[in-house]
Amino acid sequence: MQIKLIAACILGLLAGCAGQGVLVSGDPSLPTGDPRQERLVFSECAIYFAAVQTLRADGRRPSGNPTRGCPAKAAARPADINPMVSVPSVSPGFPQELYSRMIARGVPSDLADDIARSKAFWDLVALRDSVISGF
Repeated sequence: MQIKLIAACILGLLAGCAGQGVLVSGDPSLPTGDPRQERLVFSECAIYFAAVQTLRADGRRPSGNPTRGCPAKAAARPADINPMVSVPSVSPGFPQELYSRMIARGVPSDLADDIARSKAFWDLVALRDSVISGF
């Protein structure tokens, strides 16, 4: 009986975590502890914290936990997630991956669409591109 109860608790815990999205991992080509990796993670997490703040201000809630795995210090980093007037469309590669991660973490699609047209989103894409290219 106890084994069934423990198994049920573990399955419940795993089910509760299932829709939460992946931890923020930065870029797999960079070693852990690399300062560039930290900048990427902090920039992405700042977007998630700003998204949660925007949702709360609108009386809404994310469907998951967008800030899961993010360093708390990233909440203090400003992120302009307001949509810009003229931006490139979300293209394959990292922009699409970042957009998909926002959705997987529980950011509603209407807000993710706005964020994908924001300065913070495209600054992160540019930062990641410059880190990858070695600039």
